[in-house]
Amino acid sequence: MKSNIKTISELTGFSQATISNVLNNKKNVKKSTADLIIQTAYKIGYLDSNKIENVRIVMYKKSGEILTETPLITALIEGVESEAQNNNLPTIICNLKEGDADFENKIEEILSSRNSGIIMLATEMDWDDIKRFQSIRERMVVVDAFFREGLFESLLMDNMDAFYNSVLYLHNKGHRNIQMIDSSIEIRNFKYRRSGFLSAMNDLKLSGGEDSIIKLHPTMSGAYQDMLRYLETKPKLPSAFCAVNDIIAIGAMKAIKEYGYKIPDDVSIIGFDNMPYGDITSPGLTTVNILKREMGEIAVQRLLVNCNQKCYIPLVTQLQTSIVERQSVRRIDGEAG
Repeated sequence: MKSNIKTISELTGFSQATISNVLNNKKNVKKSTADLIIQTAYKIGYLDSNKIENVRIVMYKKSGEILTETPLITALIEGVESEAQNNNLPTIICNLKEGDADFENKIEEILSSRNSGIIMLATEMDWDDIKRFQSIRERMVVVDAFFREGLFESLLMDNMDAFYNSVLYLHNKGHRNIQMIDSSIEIRNFKYRRSGFLSAMNDLKLSGGEDSIIKLHPTMSGAYQDMLRYLETKPKLPSAFCAVNDIIAIGAMKAIKEYGYKIPDDVSIIGFDNMPYGDITSPGLTTVNILKREMGEIAVQRLLVNCNQKCYIPLVTQLQTSIVERQSVRRIDGEAG
């Protein structure tokens, strides 16, 4: 069977003009008609479902207060662009923000861009958001999130074990009174980090549980203001805090120091993400390093693997982390901690 527009017309019953409009992404054709034409074009080999001509980085934002233009996002994008360039593929950056006037149009454009490989930065997404993209999962990699509900190629850091190891690090420094600084805005990564915290506290037989978690706004200024309000209640501070990320940690540190406490003499703190800001805070912020640029590179590699194999076999890849020691954590061996 010949794979041309005439054959598609004969098989579907639609005119060659209509088929041409669909194949050229014209918007004046009913979705049911377009879907049938596209399915037929793939079936007879007129369209190659495995061929991608560019890599589209989609930054999906709900609140926009978690996924911000930080150096970490820049590093991830650089990794994607570098690996795409190694494979002679241009990159396109697409910002999707819930509530924007063009939000639905942009989603439709992504779903209909048949020759784009999609790197979906899903930090702020939940299942109801990501499931809209199930029809293109064979040419998409979900980055910085994992959804048990669906079969998506996923790439993320090992949030639970990384945070578990943060608590273990503090414990090895002699700390026994440890609390977590969480985010007041929930995302999946923070949920897994909280689980890691609670698991470590339980395994190490440290008291606290959910009562040892405080929640601050996930921006630097918001965390600072929320921490000030918390300190106004005159709480008994722990010997150490585990912060869910560096941005919240740095905001909290500012408030703690303004209240007259010394870091790490009075209270230690460890962050998460290894943001460049952590190296210039006073004291330098001990933190968890994540491989953002490498994550971008691996995302493109996995995208190309899936696009070049006949059978779609999605993997969930978790990257390990490491602790970067600076000056915000002190050893208190032999003291009550």
